[in-house]
Amino acid sequence: MPSLFAAIARIFDDNRGTSAALVAIALPVLIGFGALGAETGVWFTIKLQNQSGADAAAISAAYELIAGKTDATSDLTPAANEEATRNGYKGSTPAVIYPYSDTIVSNGVAVTLQQTQAALLAAMFVTEVSVATKAVATVKVFDNPCILALGGSGTDLDVQANTHLDLPNCSAVANSIGASAIALHDTTSSVTAATLVTAGEVSLQGNPIDPAAPPREFTLAFPAMIGAPSVADPYAGILTHSRLTSGTQMLSSCGPITATAGGSCKESGSKLSNTTITPVTLRPNTLINGNWSIPATHKVVLSPGTYWVTGNLTVYGTLQGQGVTMILTLNTQTNKVGALTFASGATIHLSAPGSGPFAGIVLIQDSNGLPAGWSYTSTTSRIDGTAGATLNGLVYFPKASVTSFHGNPSAAGPRCLLLVVNSLNVNALSSVDSAGCASAGLANLPTLSTVALAE
Repeated sequence: MPSLFAAIARIFDDNRGTSAALVAIALPVLIGFGALGAETGVWFTIKLQNQSGADAAAISAAYELIAGKTDATSDLTPAANEEATRNGYKGSTPAVIYPYSDTIVSNGVAVTLQQTQAALLAAMFVTEVSVATKAVATVKVFDNPCILALGGSGTDLDVQANTHLDLPNCSAVANSIGASAIALHDTTSSVTAATLVTAGEVSLQGNPIDPAAPPREFTLAFPAMIGAPSVADPYAGILTHSRLTSGTQMLSSCGPITATAGGSCKESGSKLSNTTITPVTLRPNTLINGNWSIPATHKVVLSPGTYWVTGNLTVYGTLQGQGVTMILTLNTQTNKVGALTFASGATIHLSAPGSGPFAGIVLIQDSNGLPAGWSYTSTTSRIDGTAGATLNGLVYFPKASVTSFHGNPSAAGPRCLLLVVNSLNVNALSSVDSAGCASAGLANLPTLSTVALAE
């Protein structure tokens, strides 16, 4: 008996195997927490990947806004979904909010990605988790271009040999998708600008350039942007035929041409072209009916105001005026809009008014909202002039090719020479500038926008 009791006592006193028992009891819990930790790492990896997808989706949606597509359901969501999927996102359709604002962003587009992930190793604790990521992008004004060429194909902006185009404070935009949408003819051509932007490409001697390493012929503050969204014409819905011609139907015929002529009346273009009187000062709000040509020996001074021409305007001599707007508009007898020619020897000094219905606008070709059956006498115009010729204000020829351009803004300021044309051929040293256009009275400047991630 003493031996039995001693054996039993030894058993109770023996603690060998205790650790194994404790490990056996705790092991499922340890494995569960380890599995949860490992799977949490997977979830964070998915979240990190989806954050890249959300960033890309928000940027893509913002570019849709630049292109004028603002419907969150039909425009922004498909673009965001496509870009998120391309970046590895495998969840449900992104949630897009536009316009979006919070304490950081006042007007942006927000994209939220939500991906449900089934639990594997951590299934003893949760059945599934929802991985959510969010990004917010904004559209910011990058620049106000001083050349906007609206043509959709071919070469929109062409700088000829031995020609320098100077855009010291602004950019040039070409909506063409062509391989030479903006083209410098050879190594004697050059351009200085804030940047060049095109839906197509920029070329030198017919060969596309590398925007990241442009040739020395390009002096740009920011790298050229190729494959960019088109920039909309900000004046298409404003400078309409009805607005440009308001009140002209009530004008009566002018009297005899003298040294001071016109003034709230209709003047014959042929009479003005053939008069021997020089100089002639025209009073404001005069409509010149038919083709008007100013001979090389003649000078015409325009008093401040608006002038309409219902035919071709051709200048070989001198045309000058401060605070004037000239409108090439529809001839109701021929149903055509005339073209403009400033000859290479012409002396041109024209500046736009600083206020009134055409504030900041110096030359317009009637193009928007014309009645059925209209056409142009020519789809090309020329703006040349002597070396000292100046233009200040907006030159608006959105459906015409300016096949020859030589111009500079007035040094007196505010410096504003802004071109909105179908295409432009620069063949002499020229300078354009939009820095002074707002102070010159020109509203709704063309806008070059860029996209930035805000959150």
